[in-house]
Amino acid sequence: MAKYNVLFVDDEINILNSINRITISEKFNTLTAISGEEALIEFSEKEIAVIVTDMKMPKMNGLELLEKVKEISPDTIRIVLSGYAQISQVIATVNRVGVFKYITKPWNNEEEFLPAIYQGLEYYDLIKQNEIFKTRLEQKNKAYTKILDANNKITQNAKLDVEAIKEVSKRIFNLKYKLLEYYKSKVINTEAFDSFLSGIDEVYFKYLDTLPSVKEEFKVDVLKEDLIQIGEGKIRTVFDGEIEKVKFFGNKKVLLVIIESILKVFARNTTWENIIVNLTVVNKFAVNFLLINKEDAKGIFTGSQFKLVFNVLNDICNFFGGKLAVDNERFLVKFNTSIEIHEQEC
Repeated sequence: MAKYNVLFVDDEINILNSINRITISEKFNTLTAISGEEALIEFSEKEIAVIVTDMKMPKMNGLELLEKVKEISPDTIRIVLSGYAQISQVIATVNRVGVFKYITKPWNNEEEFLPAIYQGLEYYDLIKQNEIFKTRLEQKNKAYTKILDANNKITQNAKLDVEAIKEVSKRIFNLKYKLLEYYKSKVINTEAFDSFLSGIDEVYFKYLDTLPSVKEEFKVDVLKEDLIQIGEGKIRTVFDGEIEKVKFFGNKKVLLVIIESILKVFARNTTWENIIVNLTVVNKFAVNFLLINKEDAKGIFTGSQFKLVFNVLNDICNFFGGKLAVDNERFLVKFNTSIEIHEQEC
């Protein structure tokens, strides 16, 4: 048990001196006050486990003091010192503020006085231990609730991921089937055919690598670093307005798969220097891919591999609420995402 503070209140200094002598070697800290007002000052400065007060005191009597103590420190154990003549006051005090024990004057130190104080300290310690236990229990309950919520989110995400895999896989396999049916009646260029299939598979497996799906907060600075890495530092990146101050929230991994896949199809038919990536926002995050060289742009947009990869990417975009569109006249691919503004800095 901790070494708690016990406050003794009596207007007779000789009684307080006697108490100091009695308790000097006991396992608690002895505090004394010669009036109710002085006792309240002790309460404002220290944690008091037990108060032992006389009933009959000038200005503020024991009952008045204990009423204030009950209000400012309800856990403090209240013990009354009284003479036989004050028994009516003791009864009133017990009824109004609740008293743990009362000790009659004169008292027996070993049989009555000290045992009463230690019983009060044990009861106070029990209250404190119960509060600690209650606090820990509440903390554990909060922790368990968070774990349960997290597990529910993981389960829900897993269900959504399974549905996404089913849908995307179905679209990929349908596309491959159509491709095979198309080439059945034609003279097959094996190398070109393998290239088409590889392009589809590359996008598909990159999408699978994004699982389990995670929505997160991010800024375009992070995407800029990814674009530098993808384009070997040669792609020109243009930010619209104050987009750099905007925080977005969404599936950044899928976003990067689509951006990287489009850029790599471009890079097979042009140089990185001929590509401009424009990051913009109106209500949601959007990316525009602009080709500077017109001839390269015509070759890319009319190419079979671009069309295949574009269809795969657009299916993935549609599933996540986005959309890809080609503007042939402006040599532009527009990528409208479902990623929303999360916060905007002033």
